[in-house]
Amino acid sequence: MLLVSPAYFFLGKQIFNSRVGLYASLVMCLSSFHLWYAQEARPYSLSVLLSILSAYFLYRFLTEGKIKLGFIYVLFFILGFYSNITYYHLFLLAAQLLAAVIFIRKNIYLKLFPFFCLIFLAFSLRLEFFISKFLYVKGGFWIPVPSLKSLISTLENFNLGYNVSVGLYWFSDLIVLIILVAGFLTLRQKKSGRKNFIFVTVLSFLPLALAFGFSKIFFPVYLDRGLIIFSPYYYLLLGVGIGYLGNKRLTKIILSAFLMILLISLSSYYRNLMPVGPEHHHGVILKKPFKPALRFIENNFKLGDIIMHTNSSSQEVFKFYSSNKEIAQNFLFAPKMIDSSWNRPYESGLGNVNVKELASINAKRIWVVSCDWQRGKELDKNSEAVNSEMSKLYKLDLSLEFDGLWVYRYLKLS
Repeated sequence: MLLVSPAYFFLGKQIFNSRVGLYASLVMCLSSFHLWYAQEARPYSLSVLLSILSAYFLYRFLTEGKIKLGFIYVLFFILGFYSNITYYHLFLLAAQLLAAVIFIRKNIYLKLFPFFCLIFLAFSLRLEFFISKFLYVKGGFWIPVPSLKSLISTLENFNLGYNVSVGLYWFSDLIVLIILVAGFLTLRQKKSGRKNFIFVTVLSFLPLALAFGFSKIFFPVYLDRGLIIFSPYYYLLLGVGIGYLGNKRLTKIILSAFLMILLISLSSYYRNLMPVGPEHHHGVILKKPFKPALRFIENNFKLGDIIMHTNSSSQEVFKFYSSNKEIAQNFLFAPKMIDSSWNRPYESGLGNVNVKELASINAKRIWVVSCDWQRGKELDKNSEAVNSEMSKLYKLDLSLEFDGLWVYRYLKLS
């Protein structure tokens, strides 16, 4: 996030002016949506940074025509693609290609063809992996098919994140509509900046449309946290609208109102509130106290102990924050349990352990971490089944709850 903000300011300054860059950067810095993912052990912020840098050097290449800028653009796009190999970067590539074609119009093939060929070459090196991932996800995944309401929810989440009420989302919709219309009407009357506005508009909304269409035709991949790499271009449009409102008093009123709801969303984020239903934040749950639970285990961990997780999400976070990376932390599942995320049975191997196989593991004490993601005081089905099996095979020595995280310690029966 520290590198994203200055890079983003220079992108706004390069395409429009310093004022637009400043407004857009301010919105991003106060965005609880970006703060949410900046604090996760995932490459979201890195992908956003590389998305910004690729757009920055693409725009400079289109305006200055220097070959080295084209190669730098290719470099940052490939780094972004390899940082998080998903469908979203293909949607971004399609948007960048169309935006570039609209922007330069003349000598398109001569200017763009070699550089996009390099990107496709880099993509082809991972094509086998991409196809296997495509087929695996197509076999079943938990993401729901999006509706038209999903598009509105995405922009609302870009604005305020996941932590505010329906009323504030509606208020933000009204303010954002005023800002976007102001920017559109102003640039419609001015030739200077019109091409730049179209360039950014294509980068903002075409990838969302492509992700939406792909999810309807093939299988659902429309998820806001993946779409985060397109949010900077949307914030630029907001920066343009704020910067071109014209009337100083109106600008102050709109900007103050928008800053107010941004600060409210930040406050709600830090208070760990999520008043709107899951249809507005698919796959997102309130932050949980991973560190206290992990530190408790580490402080009481002994030689011969092992750590098992009945939910893969806690497993990844514990691995990231663990002070001892050499301690193995595997996923534990009960026989015949179905992985609800992929709609297929769990299989042993690659860190997955069937509870029936624990007897073959040389461990005196077994720490089991289970989750209640919705804080409904009920564990997920796999966690319930695992702990039921464990109680038959081992002696329960300890049971503690850390606000939705359960830590159990089992002793091996002699």
